[in-house]
Amino acid sequence: MYYDYYLYYLSYLSSLYNGYPLIIRITVVMVMALAAITLFGVFRLLYIGYRINRKEKTKRNTEGHFEEKLTFIMRSKVNYEVDEIQELLQYDTSKAKRWKSDVLTDVVLTVKNSIYKEGELNEINYKNCIEALRLMGFWEKRIRTSGPDRRKEALQVVGAMDNGVNSGILSKSTFHKNKHLRKTARDLHTSQDSYNPFRFMEENFDEAFTQLDKLRLHSTLIKRSKEGRLPNLLRWINNSKNPNYIVFILREVGFFRQYEAAPTLMGMLDRQENRDVRAQIILTLGALEYKESASTLIDRFHLETNVVREAIITTMGHLQGTESLRFLVEAYRSTEDVNSKLVIARAIKNHGVQGNQELVRLQHEAHIQSNENENTLLNQVFSEAAILPV
Repeated sequence: MYYDYYLYYLSYLSSLYNGYPLIIRITVVMVMALAAITLFGVFRLLYIGYRINRKEKTKRNTEGHFEEKLTFIMRSKVNYEVDEIQELLQYDTSKAKRWKSDVLTDVVLTVKNSIYKEGELNEINYKNCIEALRLMGFWEKRIRTSGPDRRKEALQVVGAMDNGVNSGILSKSTFHKNKHLRKTARDLHTSQDSYNPFRFMEENFDEAFTQLDKLRLHSTLIKRSKEGRLPNLLRWINNSKNPNYIVFILREVGFFRQYEAAPTLMGMLDRQENRDVRAQIILTLGALEYKESASTLIDRFHLETNVVREAIITTMGHLQGTESLRFLVEAYRSTEDVNSKLVIARAIKNHGVQGNQELVRLQHEAHIQSNENENTLLNQVFSEAAILPV
């Protein structure tokens, strides 16, 4: 019936404009098409506005009902059981559908983060709040059943909740063909799993190791270090062929001050062919202030590429001692490159009082030789020392 109705009016319009020139008929068709698109856009805009308003109203209602109560519970020194929290929150599990779990999660995380920054978060009550509101079940179900985009979002929320995760739920995502989902799942496994948390670090974490992966993994290692001492990070680069991953791990060794790794790093210098890896090994030795490496690094200086030579100079600035300082002064006098002189002068400055004395002596020599460029360079280093004292 409706089909015949629309067909009739379509035939009527076709016959109405049948005798008109082609340009007019094309114009009429375009006007009708644009009118239809405009109407569709208006209705869609109204629908989106309705959904946003409904979500905002739901969020306001949720905040009004839960925020103050959650703040009291998470800040309290008294530990509450799950049943007690449900009573305090006036949360009836039989009417749980009234509250949207995703909105409720936002409220819980907002309260938790606010109290955590103040240093007053009761971790036990926080975890019991999550259990009382049955939030983990909601997000774990979304991880199991959703598409890649929503699953990735769910993984990120579970990571933010920091309440552990069932590694079986992650198994489907940790080897997914979608690299963003795969990396998010592996990072969550590393940060949350208690049985074998560093499993994917032994596998180079992922084939494509990006800057974002470095940030994620760095924050995860910080979290793990607060929970207990990290294992020797060098164990994860023995089988790796990815220079970016190796450089990252070496940088983390220095960041977490794993002093026991220093002798092994010295042995790695001769085995590594990649210059960026060798440079990072040397920088890590400097971060660890491994003074025993000074003689070896000095011997290698003239045999290395510019990148590695600059790393040696930077490291010598951290290895306090007469041998290192003497090497830096000699290197300064023997080089003609202004940028290299600046790097060496900054390294000399890191040697404190003795380093400043050497810089004054070098400046005096430059003054005698009427070398204005060198005078300007050393003045810049002294200015940096005044602004950022060692």
